[in-house]
Amino acid sequence: MSSGEETARNSRTQSSEQEKVDPTSQGILESFVQPSEDEAAGGGALRERTIHGWKWVATAASLYIGALIYGLDSTIVADIQPALIEEYNEFESLTWAGTGFPLGSFCSILPGAALYAIFDLKYMFIGSIILFEAASALCGAAPTMDALIVGRVFAGVGGNGIFLGILNYFSLITADTERGRYISGMGVTWGIGAVLGPVVGGAFATSSATWRWAFYINLVIAAVCAPVYIFWLPMVKPGGDHDRPALSKFASLDWVGFTLATGAMVSFTMVLTFAGATWPWDDSRTIALFVVMGVLFILTFLQQYFVLFTTPEDRMVPPSHVLLNPTQVLLYINTAVAATNIYVPLFYLPLYFAFTRGDSTMQAAVRLLPFIAFLASGTMFSGSMLPKINYYWTIYLAGGILMTIGAATMYTVDSSTPTGNVYGYSILLGAGTGIVFNLGFTVASITMLQQTGSGLDVQRVSSMQNLSQLGWQLISLLIGGQVMQELSFRNLSKVLDGMGFTEREIRQAAAGTSSDLFDSLSPSVQDQAINAITDAINKIYILSIISGAAMVVVTIFLPKKPLFPKQEEKTDAASSA
Repeated sequence: MSSGEETARNSRTQSSEQEKVDPTSQGILESFVQPSEDEAAGGGALRERTIHGWKWVATAASLYIGALIYGLDSTIVADIQPALIEEYNEFESLTWAGTGFPLGSFCSILPGAALYAIFDLKYMFIGSIILFEAASALCGAAPTMDALIVGRVFAGVGGNGIFLGILNYFSLITADTERGRYISGMGVTWGIGAVLGPVVGGAFATSSATWRWAFYINLVIAAVCAPVYIFWLPMVKPGGDHDRPALSKFASLDWVGFTLATGAMVSFTMVLTFAGATWPWDDSRTIALFVVMGVLFILTFLQQYFVLFTTPEDRMVPPSHVLLNPTQVLLYINTAVAATNIYVPLFYLPLYFAFTRGDSTMQAAVRLLPFIAFLASGTMFSGSMLPKINYYWTIYLAGGILMTIGAATMYTVDSSTPTGNVYGYSILLGAGTGIVFNLGFTVASITMLQQTGSGLDVQRVSSMQNLSQLGWQLISLLIGGQVMQELSFRNLSKVLDGMGFTEREIRQAAAGTSSDLFDSLSPSVQDQAINAITDAINKIYILSIISGAAMVVVTIFLPKKPLFPKQEEKTDAASSA
């Protein structure tokens, strides 16, 4: 057989496999988006939305509010930590209050994506809302820190379900040329929620309502949106095999893979949470966790690679034409590294101002506004301008360069750096991150739809984008937390050596959860202590520098063709056909 015949046969085989993946999804998409007259005449694949008017406004608004409360809860714990310590007196468990939410979100991405591929989109979305609100109620009423942590984890699971639902809705029921704007709007509303999280949490923590209303507020927001969710959200049936009952497909999901992967991620989180701060690195418990984590990751890989206790169709990871698609892999990486430059400044910029300027909780959160304003503006710019720019790799290149410059300048900041300079550096970082943060969701869904025409594959790449974003969010928080804990404790211990402070007191002061220690120091020693902590914060921006540089390198390998075919190209394609 000649090489040409071999190539043709492989191409036909691949096309056949892609058709078998989702034989009905094209019809599902056509019920919501239709080709425009020009596109139909030109043979193009661009489609237009068929839901219009006030009904679409209400639908889109309700979805954006879902993104808002998801963003709000992702950061709301940041500024209520002192209140939690005062309430429960469990400093050692405090990190879990912050990491529980992203851990629950991350571990539920692939199971959630699998469930969205089985059950109606509306039912899954409303179910996720119910779980999220129930978990928020548990957090608000938590009698112990353990109950709060459990609530945070389940809130993360529900919040991820909300986010996946929003992504699927905007990916499946919007036109190609407007999808970027709507998905970018998600990023803006999520960003508003994320920046309001510390402000809202801090405001409740210092008011008569107490920190518990930082979680109860979610119930109020959901009650306002409930009529829209129930009566106006459209029903969207998943693609795939409709010959099998939904319960049969549910039972055949890769529960072994989900369990192994969840165990591996929980072990990973526990290692980076407890090692150093609670247990010494050479402690037997730390070593045991490393061993368990390694074994679970290996078992997860082997189970997926050899398709054990599952089938190729039902296993946890997507099919190879989605998982290993070269363009999609590069987009996964870019989305992951962009997430770093959201959460590093979001968590550590207020901490910097709290230590160096003596800001209150709300004042420190307000300092984020320049960063978040340019983050949101950048997100909207790239989403709205994508059809005009068309060559999406240029946006990634600009974002990577701006992120690298912004992160490098933030690395140079010390306690005496003028506030205006810090704002300017954060603006560079926010603008660069904003134009690329959610770009991958749009580009991934459009390129995959162009390649396979499968709505189910669009859901899969959206889930992988979410996995990259939330996974690296969790990893960034854990690594940043380790760097902050270890370096600030080490630096502060040198400054306070011989003054009679306990390790617990120094760690609380280094984490910014207690001001009593600083108040007891002389002005000169206070300055030394602040410089010690500022130095630790600066080191965290090394993660951001690496992330920006990585995006520049990855972008070199992205395809250099337009995302949307030009009219003459579509006409030529139609003529040749």
